[in-house]
Amino acid sequence: MKAIKAHYDGHVIVPEEPVDLPANTPVRVLVPETDDFAVITKAFAQLSEISFSCIWDNDEDAAYDKL
Repeated sequence: MKAIKAHYDGHVIVPEEPVDLPANTPVRVLVPETDDFAVITKAFAQLSEISFSCIWDNDEDAAYDKL
């Protein structure tokens, strides 16, 4: 499966980069709901907190805590 960035110009879906597909190739267009972006962003932020805390909360970087 291939992901292609595109936008809808009010009439047709326009790829934002060249697409190497034969004419009449069936495609599936998934349009995320606006609410999906907020949910996904929040989920990624929560998942990132674990990694960031492991990186940022360490004795070597403790000097930065005083800034």
